[in-house]
Amino acid sequence: MNTSMGRSGSMVRHDERGMALLAVLMVVFLLTLLGMTSMQLAGQEMVSASALQEERLAHHAAEAAVDVVMGWFHDPGLLSQGTEVTWLTKRLVNAQGDPSYFDAEGRAQFVGTGADPDVVFDAANLQHDRLLNDPQTGWFKSLKGLARILKLRVYGATRPGLLCTVEVTAGAGPASRVTKTVSVEFGAYAVPALHAPIQSGTLGAESAQYRPGSVLAHWGEMVVRGSAYFTRPEEIPLKSGLAPITGQAYGEMAHREDRWLTIRLGGDAYFAQLPAEAWSGVPLNLHTHQEPVPGLKVDQWDYDTLKRMAKQFGQYYGIDREGLLYAGGTIQPGLGRPAADVFASTGPGDHRGLIFVDTLDGTAPRQDNLGTIVLDQEYAEGLFVVNAHVLWKTGAYGKPVSVLSPPPEGQQTLGSRVPVQLPGIHLQGVLYAAGDVRYAGHLKVYGGVVAQGAIVDSTNGSGMLEVWYNHDLREGLVQGMPLVVVAPGSWQAKM
Repeated sequence: MNTSMGRSGSMVRHDERGMALLAVLMVVFLLTLLGMTSMQLAGQEMVSASALQEERLAHHAAEAAVDVVMGWFHDPGLLSQGTEVTWLTKRLVNAQGDPSYFDAEGRAQFVGTGADPDVVFDAANLQHDRLLNDPQTGWFKSLKGLARILKLRVYGATRPGLLCTVEVTAGAGPASRVTKTVSVEFGAYAVPALHAPIQSGTLGAESAQYRPGSVLAHWGEMVVRGSAYFTRPEEIPLKSGLAPITGQAYGEMAHREDRWLTIRLGGDAYFAQLPAEAWSGVPLNLHTHQEPVPGLKVDQWDYDTLKRMAKQFGQYYGIDREGLLYAGGTIQPGLGRPAADVFASTGPGDHRGLIFVDTLDGTAPRQDNLGTIVLDQEYAEGLFVVNAHVLWKTGAYGKPVSVLSPPPEGQQTLGSRVPVQLPGIHLQGVLYAAGDVRYAGHLKVYGGVVAQGAIVDSTNGSGMLEVWYNHDLREGLVQGMPLVVVAPGSWQAKM
């Protein structure tokens, strides 16, 4: 009996030990399985994170390449020497006969399709691959090997009025295993050319009690459709090919002269209210009665075109009868801003872009729908299209601006243009007014001033307006203003 019970107890202990061993083995197995699963999941997460990083790299590289292409439009010299760049330049002629990205009917020079692009660079071509990705000389060497540009294509835009579509495919990871394609459409600032730095309907006023101020140009022509009123003939600068190229105002010169100044009037010239014929010593670069023969070259800035462009790419303002401006054109009490605040820049490089001020009723300018704005800021930089009268007063000394003179006649190279420092500049760019421009003080401009009405001194003879011509305006290039911009809503990411 005792022996049987002993054996039975021994068997129970053996069974308990077996069960414990089995439980331990199960726990070890589960822990091992859990560890292996965790390692597998961790590996998958690492692969997934790596793929996500490569995907982001490819996407950002494609976006960066689009920015580089935009820079090429502004400066084709950024491309390697020997590379064909004619597709970046203005190859067509617009309705005004000036170089343009669009023809007289508004058709863009890029007409290709995604299947048949105007321009294509493909890294599958070894020569193209060097141009795109060479670490020392490639266009996209700044990617530093983190990604590669696989394909760049430029073709026509899908929406009328836009310039082109730029499509870039970039790859990242080993053998560029992850690729991303970005497509974007460019619009163009179709800025009209400006062939003369001062253009107006009349210059000064014919009232016998009124003493004219001084309105003069440097480095270009003055074009007046009607008559012009000056003080004395000797105050008109002479045109001389030997004139020094400096930033001096005419009042600072021992002899008033300029290499490019020609004054062309559709009507007559008056000095101290007497016609030019009554005076001796009238400079030969002053030409009267140019209309109808041989005719005057007056630049036409279309109201509807510039208004549409400002709404798309610039700043559009409505105006009330007090001369306050309203962003977007909606007149709301308490939201109006003085024009000087809207136009003001802190200094060179702080470009305001295209600012368009509409008429009082939002229709094409007429004599009865023009408001009046007052400008008294120290410095402004931009393209200002004002469908109103302008009262312009000097707010302070202005800012120094580094510029280039026009090239000598018959030359167009950048190296032939002389660097000049212009002190005390109040406006760099263009002021275009559909009405009159009245000035007070000594205002200095680098660029151009255009008035469809009169340019008149508002201080009875003590004011002065001097404009140094920016030769780039002949090509519709306004310093600081982009040639092309990304069309809103056109960014697309493709797989």
